[in-house]
Amino acid sequence: MHKFVVVAALLITLSLPTYSQSATLKGNIYNKESLESIGFANVYIDSLYSTATASNAYGHYQLNKLKPGHYTLCVSHLGYEIHQQKVELQEGLNTIDIALNPKSETLSPIVVTGTGTHHRIDNVPVQTEIITQKDIAELSGRNVEEIISSISSSIDYTNSSMGTNIKINGLGSDYVLILLNGKRLTGGVGSYVDLTRINSEDIAQIEIVKGASSTLYGSDAIAGVINIITKKPKQNLSITNNTRLGAYGELKQLNSVNYSKGKLSSKTTFNYKQKDGYQINNMRFNNKWESNHDLPYLVPTYYKPVNKSRAYTISQHFAYDINNKLSINTDLSWYEKRLFFPFKAQMHDYYYNDRTAAAGAKYKLKNKNFIELSLSYNNYLYYTEYPYKFNETFITNTEVLNQTIYSGDRFKNSETQTINTQFKGVFNLNKKNRLSVGAELLSEYLEAQYRLTKPDVEAHTYAVYAQNETKLTDKLDLVTGLRAIYHNQAGFSLTPKLTLMYKHSNLIHRLTYSNGFKSPTLKELYYYYESDRMGMYRLYLGNKDLKPQRSHYISYSTEVKIKALRTSINLYINRVNDKIDYAIIPTSYDHRRRGIEETKMRYNIDEAQTIGIDWHAAFTFFKQLQVQTGYSYVDARNLTQNIRLNGVSKHSATAKAAWTKRWKSYHLNLTLAGVYKSDRFYLEEDLERTTAKPYQLWKLTSSHTLKYIKSCNITGIIGVDNILDYVDDSPYGSHYGTLNPGRTIFAGVNLKFSKSNKT
Repeated sequence: MHKFVVVAALLITLSLPTYSQSATLKGNIYNKESLESIGFANVYIDSLYSTATASNAYGHYQLNKLKPGHYTLCVSHLGYEIHQQKVELQEGLNTIDIALNPKSETLSPIVVTGTGTHHRIDNVPVQTEIITQKDIAELSGRNVEEIISSISSSIDYTNSSMGTNIKINGLGSDYVLILLNGKRLTGGVGSYVDLTRINSEDIAQIEIVKGASSTLYGSDAIAGVINIITKKPKQNLSITNNTRLGAYGELKQLNSVNYSKGKLSSKTTFNYKQKDGYQINNMRFNNKWESNHDLPYLVPTYYKPVNKSRAYTISQHFAYDINNKLSINTDLSWYEKRLFFPFKAQMHDYYYNDRTAAAGAKYKLKNKNFIELSLSYNNYLYYTEYPYKFNETFITNTEVLNQTIYSGDRFKNSETQTINTQFKGVFNLNKKNRLSVGAELLSEYLEAQYRLTKPDVEAHTYAVYAQNETKLTDKLDLVTGLRAIYHNQAGFSLTPKLTLMYKHSNLIHRLTYSNGFKSPTLKELYYYYESDRMGMYRLYLGNKDLKPQRSHYISYSTEVKIKALRTSINLYINRVNDKIDYAIIPTSYDHRRRGIEETKMRYNIDEAQTIGIDWHAAFTFFKQLQVQTGYSYVDARNLTQNIRLNGVSKHSATAKAAWTKRWKSYHLNLTLAGVYKSDRFYLEEDLERTTAKPYQLWKLTSSHTLKYIKSCNITGIIGVDNILDYVDDSPYGSHYGTLNPGRTIFAGVNLKFSKSNKT
């Protein structure tokens, strides 16, 4: 027994130095240019090939049970230069942070919208603006529209109870196609696509292509395309919660669960938004003052320009790789929104409901060729919701109906159903030619019992297209394309496109000519609606004889990239023929008997045009301070009447400065962003000409990221919106330059837990 104790004591004594001499190496891996963490980088000791690890999703790595001594530490990651560093490991804990240099050819992000194929933004033939995930995080905007217009000076938006009117270079939402992950986003009231369904915290990237893009995307893409690309599941498991609180009851929250393992990936999100609304001015214009100047010019009102609302979206994404060649995916979403009006202003509210289902498959061929098929269904419903008993009047083109509505009832104003089937193939014919071909069937159904000349209508669009990307020389690229479209109401059309890109050293020149096409909407064809607006009882009519709208777009751009400076200038002209608008027509005898004072019908005006210039610049100071700025001038005119188009600012400017400082477990970002818009012109329904006031808004945002907890990131956000406290306090009913309520403070917190395999 004594010998056994002696031997055991000897073994323990001998083992103590070995244990005490072990070393642990840990640290963070980050991008030397942007200071962002780099996940899933390979980390290993050059002479110890069995000792290797990978950084987690937040750039943390750790190597255990190493012997003290001199080694060569190696780090590699796709898109970065291999890093080798001589290190001396001491007993215990050693901490070494590593900055990786991006490879020169991968400094720029990948875009897909301009050509429908993947390109680095430096090499994409069709000029594309990009809003990165970093931009979105730094701005911490209320909504998608605010973020886009804060970065791109050529984009503007105005809000109403019906939705958001986004404009690109002077043309409104009628002419802007919104894509979600490359697929047409449908569902909204009128021509306004409802973007409340998208939470900015779930966006990975926004790509903007200006000018007619009908060759690739068909109808509606006359002014341009905005492609919103959401985040994809990457880690084995990640759970996130993003919350933003602001003044006037503003709450924006996103909860998501992402799972990816082997052939299966899944993403579940719950998006919730709310605001209490606010009243900028409690006075409105008295519509009777024109006929009797003894009456007050302004009278009190309970209406609000921004009303109380509650909205949520639940979405589910699945993707599965059946084998190395075939993959399938499905998407489901459910969206509800309620818009509440003040009791003393209006006796009813609005309710919106959207249901979406989509499925797709992609098959990889040889030589990086592939074919893919997608099918999507969207059902958007718009109701009037009655919280109180109310006697409602419904008017059609044949009768007037009176109906008693009880508390809790809903009346369906309209229901839109859209079915979209797309086929696409991309084929690398040789080293110099890439061919994209596709076909699309878009079917639209609209039911609006009391707002159309008949209860339900439908339209169908059939299209085929082909596009070839040709590398003529090492410096010259050519893109040619043609789309053939048949619309069952508007007939047959062809939309060609041609783009040349010349790249020499640090200069990129792009020249584009393209045709745009937009078929008349079902409302424009079949509308019948009576409404009391601007103090006059009017009848609004569609027109079954409307022609499709067509455009000719020409642009020339030059881009320069010199070290930390990147700047571009773009000159363009977009001519729209047969633009659809309202015209006053004689009121019939029967309508006059019913009290109709004025009748307006849709018609085609001969010509409209936007001509302008966009300038953008970005510069990086000391790799910690990044500055972006932009300026846009646009002259948007109705050439037939020689007046400005409604709601367009001639001069727009944006500026953004972001400063980032990184410590071991704490990252700080300070961002100052500003936007300026000149006055907007409006031609009122009574032909009076008015303008909305010019304005500028500045915003300061700070984000604080803590990395004390393994596999968990915590980011706190606090900021001041509208630093200069500007308020457009025009009377209610005016055209507002901005609906910003003044200086406010907002705060938020982002939590992300992730778990991934180290490979």
